[in-house]
Amino acid sequence: MEIKLTVDIPEFSQQGESYVTRRFAPALQEVADYLGASARQRLMVETTRRFSDPVAWTINAFAYRRAGTPDSPGSYVYVLERQARYLGLEVTGGPRVGGDYATNAGGPLVPASGARGDLDPQGNLPRDFVRDAVAAGARWAKLKPGQPEALVLPGRGPLQVLAVVARKVDYQPRFPFQDIVRDAVLEKAPAAVAKYLA
Repeated sequence: MEIKLTVDIPEFSQQGESYVTRRFAPALQEVADYLGASARQRLMVETTRRFSDPVAWTINAFAYRRAGTPDSPGSYVYVLERQARYLGLEVTGGPRVGGDYATNAGGPLVPASGARGDLDPQGNLPRDFVRDAVAAGARWAKLKPGQPEALVLPGRGPLQVLAVVARKVDYQPRFPFQDIVRDAVLEKAPAAVAKYLA
């Protein structure tokens, strides 16, 4: 008994391409979407774990969107623009100097001992702190020649220093964004593939 198989290569190739275009590529995009969402969720969890009492604005700093092409599906995970200015040095480390986000021309404003009671739960000066302090009689003064100014509240006792302008504040990286995303993708990829490509 003889068995012969014949394959219509052009037809087989056309059907294979059609399958990839109609079913496989969209399923791969679903996998990429799932992994992007998983990475975003992991970043939010890690934000609450790595920062002391972060506000919702910081926790919700992450997003993802579809990236790539129909032939090469993907997902792009990123930090929202406004939060990226704030979180950038937490990811990369480096100096924050005058003119950077959340600084004045002389440099970052650092709370001093006289402002301890006024700090918000995250350890920052409240948004209107300087305006309110000046309204209460505080003034800017140079405490030492050649050094940046300080916001001081004169009184009957010793001079109360509320905040000082630092020429720079050095940050050490403490939020490994890329590692967090990679770990989330590696952990969730098997389940995503099983769910969307089974």
